[in-house]
Amino acid sequence: MFKQYVENEQFNLQINRFINDEFEDNPVVQQDLETIVPQLKDTESWYKAWFQKAQERELDGKWSISSAYYQAAEFYLDSDDPRDQFVYEKYRTNFYKGYTDFEYESYKVPYENSYLPVVKLITPGASKNLLFFAGFDSYMEEMVKMAHFMKGLDYNIYVFDGPGQGTALKNGLKLTHNWEKPISIILDYFDIKRASAVGMSLGGYLVMRAAAFEKRLDKVVAFDIFYSFMDSLRVRMPYDKMTKVEQLLAANQKEIINTQFYAMMKQNLDLNWKINKGLENTGTKTPYDLLKEFQKYNIKPILPLINQDVLLLAGENDQYVPSSRLPEITTGLVNAGSVKSIMFDKASGGDQHCQAGRRELGFDEIKKFL
Repeated sequence: MFKQYVENEQFNLQINRFINDEFEDNPVVQQDLETIVPQLKDTESWYKAWFQKAQERELDGKWSISSAYYQAAEFYLDSDDPRDQFVYEKYRTNFYKGYTDFEYESYKVPYENSYLPVVKLITPGASKNLLFFAGFDSYMEEMVKMAHFMKGLDYNIYVFDGPGQGTALKNGLKLTHNWEKPISIILDYFDIKRASAVGMSLGGYLVMRAAAFEKRLDKVVAFDIFYSFMDSLRVRMPYDKMTKVEQLLAANQKEIINTQFYAMMKQNLDLNWKINKGLENTGTKTPYDLLKEFQKYNIKPILPLINQDVLLLAGENDQYVPSSRLPEITTGLVNAGSVKSIMFDKASGGDQHCQAGRRELGFDEIKKFL
């Protein structure tokens, strides 16, 4: 169940995200949280609290726990922070030391001047294929871990970091809205003629974009819906202020927008993180350039191009995506083979972003759909 650990809304979501899926009933983790949570005052204290416990649990040989703590510790570090790469590698090394859910194979799929890392989770005798990927800030190991919810399905599951994600990003591949490109390259590499796809968080946009142009995809899941990048700013910004920002963008008022955003970022941890993470993911240099790039991520013009079966999931209290977009997306899928949409309310426990705290609710619907 989604828990209230701290007052900071984003800190709270990330604790639920990193801990509750796997460790909600783990006595070691629950005891650790009693030490960690009181220390979480800002991004630096966040790093120190999680990193210290990660080291302790690594020494204890508790690989899965230490991996989760290292991931949390790395979350707010800037990409140019000298600690970042070290903590990221600790996260991945400990993750695979502790991973036992599936037999798996690892690949490096050539892409542009680098590669896309892919883990194939093997279901013996499976006759179908599923692509599973995340979005703005997740790493593929987080998706590999979540795949245990889908164990037993008649699918081999291909989990990957696309451009702008995880190892692909750290190797220089920047985020692209044209997600059909990495999807097509992965399908070609493995000679897959037909596959389903689940996109999580920003992946809720990316999977729909891929489905619009890559017709080897037969079933697509937006876990959860993601209408546009601008929504993620609008949902936590006063309406009149966001309207003014969009007017300034339309008028190409770069200097004004940059000045305003730098001032707001000093006062708002969530906005500061969104913008800085966006600059890292896309390779843009200023908030203005980033917002111009963000405007490319809009699902409205591609909805009529999607003719696959579609599952749309949403949480009524999602802090990144307005749940009011669900009917708009549903009615826009005029050519889809079928559309199923589900809104999780607070009573269900699945009302947060991607059902954080009750992740099984989302996966139960995904399994039925597949």
